Amino acid sequence: MVDILIDPVTRTYGTSAVAVTLGEDGSPPDVRFRAFGYRGFDQILRGAHIDNLLPIVARICGPDSLFHQIGAAIAVERALAVEVPEEALRLRELGMWAQLFERHAVSLTVHSLPDLLFPSSGQNLRSIISIHKVEEEVVQRVMRLKSLGTAILAEAGGRAVHPVNFLIGGAVKEIAAGRRGELIDRLEEARPLLVETSHLVKLLLRRNEEVIKTLGTDPSSYLALKDDSSLALLGSRVCLVSPEGEDLGSIEMSDMPARFVENNASYSHIKFVEVSGAGRFRVGPLARLNINGKYGSAMPDEELEEIKAQWGFPIHPSMLAHIARMLEMMHAWERMKELLNMPQGEVMRRPVTCKEGRGSSIIEAPEGLLMYDVEVDEEGLIKKLNYVAPLQFNMKGLEASLAETAATYLGPGEPEDRAAGFMEMAVRAYAPCPMCALH
Repeated sequence: MVDILIDPVTRTYGTSAVAVTLGEDGSPPDVRFRAFGYRGFDQILRGAHIDNLLPIVARICGPDSLFHQIGAAIAVERALAVEVPEEALRLRELGMWAQLFERHAVSLTVHSLPDLLFPSSGQNLRSIISIHKVEEEVVQRVMRLKSLGTAILAEAGGRAVHPVNFLIGGAVKEIAAGRRGELIDRLEEARPLLVETSHLVKLLLRRNEEVIKTLGTDPSSYLALKDDSSLALLGSRVCLVSPEGEDLGSIEMSDMPARFVENNASYSHIKFVEVSGAGRFRVGPLARLNINGKYGSAMPDEELEEIKAQWGFPIHPSMLAHIARMLEMMHAWERMKELLNMPQGEVMRRPVTCKEGRGSSIIEAPEGLLMYDVEVDEEGLIKKLNYVAPLQFNMKGLEASLAETAATYLGPGEPEDRAAGFMEMAVRAYAPCPMCALH
């Protein structure tokens, strides 16, 4: 029997709920994160031609639409042994950093900034509208950053929502030289806004240190892509590290579908995903930080030293994913500028010859690993498709954070609405997307 039901969880993507069953005789409460619905994309796409794959998977999730397109494209390209031109790969990466930049800006501003500014206030005060009334400049600053990400995504992807510029085998067209210069100028203008916003997020997290320590600090293992030189969204090495930061090895791309196991839950339509031999782990901005240990670009790495000095390393409190998002926005800024300064491409797509095959991919979406596994026949029709979204990897970690929060704030005499507010804060630290996780 559910004693407390938070339905819906507010200021998140999609619709979800938190159900709490209070323990008896002092035992810890049982907390479950729930979302319901059937999307059916894996079934809709059976029998569809690969030419129709990218427009359809983009509809799985608006905020992550390009990541679904790129993940699906890479899986098919591996199945068909298609080599994508370097120029098209760079354009894809530019679009991915732009969408990550945009999504993190929304997550930090609309979803989580009210929590950081008013952590103990009532729900009626904790909103972006309340912040706009007293700190209009703060909201405008971050939303200008969001619009910058949207503008670059629109140029790289052909439009800002459900991009149309990417195909199996490459891309349709390059960004014009003149437009590249305009975007570089906008990036330069945004640099002070980025630095000011980073200082604000660090200040608010420092000010709320005691609250942060109650909203999920239980150490876990972490799973993310690793690049030797810098944090990357695309790669071939999936690494696992222990809570102490010890390297537990990597998973080969070809082994991934066999290592990942999906399990049904009795209380939610979201499938839990486990990795054999990994135990409980988390994915996302904190996982990428704890596994890579650096960003590989000047601006975020300078800020990171201060973060490590204050919070230690590896960083475990789930609320500190907010500063990891801010640092990733800085790295995205550096990477987008670098990519826009590279020479324009001439060959943007390779011919695609249909044949029977199977391919898998794993990329870093804004909130963690996104995996695609696709089988096609000799006519280019999809025989089977499966994808695993970040929230599916994070379900155990999210529920552990919720259980820790509930145990702290649901003591005798504690008001339930206050505890519910803190549990919603714990959810928003993960920036979950049920739309991606529901199949």
